[in-house]
Amino acid sequence: MKNIFNRDFVVSTIIPIIIFYIFNKFKMSLTGIIVSGIWSLTIICISFFKTKKLNAMAAITMFFSAIGLLGTIISKNPIFYFLYPIVTSLLVSLIFFLSLFYKRSLIQVIVEESYLKNSPRQTKNDKKHKFIWRLLTVVWGISNMIQAVVGIVLLKTISMSSYYTLITLFSNISIPILIIFSIIFSKWHFKPKISAKI
Repeated sequence: MKNIFNRDFVVSTIIPIIIFYIFNKFKMSLTGIIVSGIWSLTIICISFFKTKKLNAMAAITMFFSAIGLLGTIISKNPIFYFLYPIVTSLLVSLIFFLSLFYKRSLIQVIVEESYLKNSPRQTKNDKKHKFIWRLLTVVWGISNMIQAVVGIVLLKTISMSSYYTLITLFSNISIPILIIFSIIFSKWHFKPKISAKI
């Protein structure tokens, strides 16, 4: 859990929520959305310039966040930014499912290039190994679809400020949890195989 609720979590999740609540309290919801959106994008950019790396998931998040922010500024309507997480979840879900038609599914690319760089090439090309990543890709696709449905329900049933808080928390917590689950599950699956060889 320390890998999730850390300094990065506070900077990328809690601070944008606080920014929005401050502006929303003074009935400046649109300004609050724009400022918090700019903050979030700035954090992603700073992280990229520090590490010089941008994995697939971060790139997708950055792309859709920029579209959501730009759409909000142009339309001058905060609802645009509220809708973008739902649309993003649906599109990301579609991307995950479409990646199943390629040699390496999206979650395999994300985890191997960002978290399991030192894995042997033979392991990466193993059929059972690829099957596990495809299975996890389906899990990610379904999870994002569920997230979109939850977002729609929340948007229709609670206040905008509550929706923004919950959807921001949900989005920023679910991705690290899914990544950790994917790594643990894959390591657990291949552990007996490695032990048997030893």
